[in-house]
Amino acid sequence: MRGLMVVCALVASVSFAEDDAQRRAREELEKQLNQMVEKAPSRVRVEFQPVDDPNFQVEELEISLDGKALKMPTAAAISGWVQDGAMPITTLDVTPGRHKVVAKVTIHNTASPMVSDEGDFRWRIAGDVGFDVASGIEVKVIVTPVRDAKQTDLGKRIKLTFPSQPVMIAKLDDGSMPEPTKVKPAPVVMAPVDAGPTKEQLAEAKKAADDAAKVAAADAKRAAAEEKQRKLEEAKLASAQAAEEKKRKLEEAKLAKAQAAEEKKRKLEEAKLAKAQAAEEKKRKLEEAKLAKAQAAEDAKRAQAEKQRLAEEAKLAAAAPKEAPAVADAGAAVVAEVPVVVDAGVAVVAEAKPAEPVDAGAAIATAPKPESAPESEGPPWMIIGGVIAVAALGLIVVLVRRAGRVPELKD
Repeated sequence: MRGLMVVCALVASVSFAEDDAQRRAREELEKQLNQMVEKAPSRVRVEFQPVDDPNFQVEELEISLDGKALKMPTAAAISGWVQDGAMPITTLDVTPGRHKVVAKVTIHNTASPMVSDEGDFRWRIAGDVGFDVASGIEVKVIVTPVRDAKQTDLGKRIKLTFPSQPVMIAKLDDGSMPEPTKVKPAPVVMAPVDAGPTKEQLAEAKKAADDAAKVAAADAKRAAAEEKQRKLEEAKLASAQAAEEKKRKLEEAKLAKAQAAEEKKRKLEEAKLAKAQAAEEKKRKLEEAKLAKAQAAEDAKRAQAEKQRLAEEAKLAAAAPKEAPAVADAGAAVVAEVPVVVDAGVAVVAEAKPAEPVDAGAAIATAPKPESAPESEGPPWMIIGGVIAVAALGLIVVLVRRAGRVPELKD
């Protein structure tokens, strides 16, 4: 294997200063080298390296090789990748030559905007890389999003890189060199071949590389410490903000509960007052209805009594006799005073009363004054006649009054 690499280096070093004969010799040597390789495949391995931050989640990932889309794992599988190193995507056999990998990634920072200026921000980034693949070589391409926290432009803080690493996968046979083809070399003067760097130059280059690696490691360590400190500060700030938010919500909930209790108490009092007012109104309406009913009954009773009275009056009026004609002297007859002689000689005068017309319509004549009779003549007819006249007069007056007034129900 080491001999093959040396031969490849020699061929590459002399390819810049060769003529036709040297070119033919080189082609023949490459042909023999190709014959030494048994089934020398060419492969491309594609991997994806997520951002080393749990807040950065991959939502979309598209990778294509030479325009052909590759089968991608789910976004959840990519975001949940916790193993060391990159996540393998696919390994494909390709033909030797030029190839190209194109990638498109959408990354979402799920942190809160209150904690970081990158919170809830999405980066939609794309990139590509072209490379050559020789026979017996596997090229590993790692699609890697790189975050630059110092970038002021938020949309440019993440970009895609494509670090590549070639690996020889061909196997040689026994490692012996084949017999060289006998070719008559042309009489030419070979150009001087560069022997490569000296040991001192290699040592200096190695020292410079080590120093650069140490500086890079120190920078990386410092950047990691700063990033860790920043994350701790952000976590502390987020915790304080969460505690403050929790306290505020508890106070709001307490105030809302007190307001709800006050509102419930007010509604209960209003409902109680409305119920009492409704009961009072109902009672008042019942009393009014009862009073109206009693009034209506009383009015109906009065109306019935009035109706009955009118009916009785109409009945009595229909049954009453007609009025007698008035006396010709336009007045009632007046009974003259009749002196009555008693045994003691005192005359009894009967009070004259107006006479009312009787049913026959005749005027009542005044009683004649009896003549004095001697005491020696018979019984006292004068007294007896006076008493009979007074009784008759009283009876006549009663009959006249009864005939003159309207009859009532008690009669």
